[in-house]
Amino acid sequence: MKILANLLLLSLALATTLAIADEAKKNAKELTQEELDAHVGRMGDVEQIPEGFQFNEAENILWFADHFSTVEKPVSIYYEFEKTGSYEEGFTDTVYLKILELNEDGTKNAKLDFFTADRKQVVTRDNVTNIRGNPVIGIFMQGDVYEMNRITDGHWRHFQKQIKISLREDAKVEPIKFTFNGKEYNGDKIHFMPYLDDPHRRDYERFSEKYYEFIMAEELPGGIYQIKTVIPDTGKENAEPLVLETLKLVDVKQIES
Repeated sequence: MKILANLLLLSLALATTLAIADEAKKNAKELTQEELDAHVGRMGDVEQIPEGFQFNEAENILWFADHFSTVEKPVSIYYEFEKTGSYEEGFTDTVYLKILELNEDGTKNAKLDFFTADRKQVVTRDNVTNIRGNPVIGIFMQGDVYEMNRITDGHWRHFQKQIKISLREDAKVEPIKFTFNGKEYNGDKIHFMPYLDDPHRRDYERFSEKYYEFIMAEELPGGIYQIKTVIPDTGKENAEPLVLETLKLVDVKQIES
């Protein structure tokens, strides 16, 4: 995934970027910088939200929850990323998120290494300072739409828009149990297919049944257990996916003082 250095600076909260009707805009208010900074997944052009606007369950879990509420001491959170599939050569890499400081207001200061060597992404100070939400989600998703841009010759903003709409209108949230490091957790599985109803899907039909899945749990430091995207190969029966990308939590360790 090629993500620009100003990745999350270009993006605003995914959940709040759904197009707002002209009538609703009359009652809209501008977000303060503090409100913007408190939210993760800045994947759109959010400048205002209407009075009394209600976010749905999936949006609240991904973009407005405090993913570090259980973190009481500095901690390192380790994820592994794997890309496989028949479409092109895959790879594996790592994502390290370190919570370095706990602020009095409940926010955290962190350090994030998203991939290594030539794939390593530039993470700015704003991405990891005074955070409540996990910045890994926003970087993963912005990189995802850039990848869709690359493999389809489409425009990343179009794919971003379809994700915004699908997350608001079609995303399903289901309870799920999973085991991590020998302990069972109760979590939420969020899943959606943003391109099924896209009127332009014929322009990238081969990739239009792409599926997104998040497994989240409040108890986990960082909130994320797994993020997965799948592009099935619908042209062949029982074929392996064209592209399968998985980011999964593998370890959590206390940082020694």
